[in-house]
Amino acid sequence: MRIKNLILPSVALGTAALMTLPAQEAEGYTLLGFALSQTQRDFRIYNNFTDSQANNNQVPDDNFPGYQGAVMAIWKGSIEWQSALHNDGNGDPHQNGGLGSGGANFDPSFQGEHTSTGGINDNVHSGLSGGSGGVLAFTESPSSNGWRIRYYESWTWHDGPGTNISGICLQGVACHEAGHAYGLGHTTTGGATMYPSISGSGVSARSIATDDSNGIKAAYGAANGNKPTIDGVSVSGSTITVTGTNFDSSGNQIWLTQAGIGGSGVPIKITNLTSNGTSVSGTLPATAGPGDVLVRRNGGSHDDLSEAHPTDLEGGGGGGSCPAPTNVCVTSPNSVGGGMVMSYVGEPSYSGQDFTLEAYGGPSNQLGIFYYGPDLIQAPFGNGVRCIGAGFLGTYRLPVVQLDLFGDASYTLDWDSPPIGGSGNGQWIDGDTWYVQFWYRDPADGGATFNFSDALEIEICP
Repeated sequence: MRIKNLILPSVALGTAALMTLPAQEAEGYTLLGFALSQTQRDFRIYNNFTDSQANNNQVPDDNFPGYQGAVMAIWKGSIEWQSALHNDGNGDPHQNGGLGSGGANFDPSFQGEHTSTGGINDNVHSGLSGGSGGVLAFTESPSSNGWRIRYYESWTWHDGPGTNISGICLQGVACHEAGHAYGLGHTTTGGATMYPSISGSGVSARSIATDDSNGIKAAYGAANGNKPTIDGVSVSGSTITVTGTNFDSSGNQIWLTQAGIGGSGVPIKITNLTSNGTSVSGTLPATAGPGDVLVRRNGGSHDDLSEAHPTDLEGGGGGGSCPAPTNVCVTSPNSVGGGMVMSYVGEPSYSGQDFTLEAYGGPSNQLGIFYYGPDLIQAPFGNGVRCIGAGFLGTYRLPVVQLDLFGDASYTLDWDSPPIGGSGNGQWIDGDTWYVQFWYRDPADGGATFNFSDALEIEICP
């Protein structure tokens, strides 16, 4: 089944031919006839959004550790449906009661970024080139076996978190499409997130309404008073401890977000844990990273899984100890849009050795290189701006890569080979700060036929 979401500007509300679910006057919300099992609570994001506004927000947020931009916006839209507040509910200035307003026995598990759009049952959000009339986004094959959500790139997506935005609110549309993925159809109640159209930017869709909450409760049941809940998470060395209520005496599990990019979407799990009812502890796997933690007590029902609670895993195990790289300098428009933007996956940690450089928003199938140096500058060069200065250490080029069909590039660092590893100039050592930029060919843009992304400021940690 393929659900197309009619999210149109208010002036186009009469375009009813795109609606795939009939309007019902007797009630507001509608259900698609399924509920996701515990094994289908994961979601990932393939951050291939080409619009620079989709990744403008590079300010870290303690409630969404380790991720910014489009990934953070979609993460926020998805957990708005969970049973209880996401920690203290902060992170969205539009929310009155805080993020996490579902009140049902339903809680999703954020599993970070993916390397592709995935299959139609892989639970991945991603951009899609082109457009389809007034349709902003759609959810494919929503069923108990999974889903996939696509966002048309013909629109100008904005990642927030502000509310006075130009373009379309990615978080609000993600919240609507997540509702389809979780089993809800459109509603006839105006102002609800699952209403089939929006006016303006769609910021209001970030906050689910009473009708939306009633719909998710109808699919999964109202949150049981005996459902496990989380009060806090702490890490000491390699041990993680989750405090809360209603944990079982044995057979508990701690679910964590995967470290790095890709994976299967299955949460990283610590299993067979005992508890006194209010505290459960386990040894952190190396495959776990910053994100969300959930506790599943000894059972497979909807009410056996707690709400998601953010954790940066600071203090040991699984990552979270390195300062997050930050975007600096500027990007420049190219032949396909507003310019390439740098990103990353993993941590710039020599011991972790799981750091991948990324750049997106370029011309498909062209060649480019990631290069780096010790100084930050801002000098016109080619069709763009060179951000990397040589200083007395020089600049260093990594191997040539080819942008994919979507205009994205990536390179996973080899910490054992020069110039990053080994020895000599260019080696990344604990405490160093380096600046990295992507330099790429763009013949269709004319002029010098090459351009640059913005840059990342990266502090190396052990």
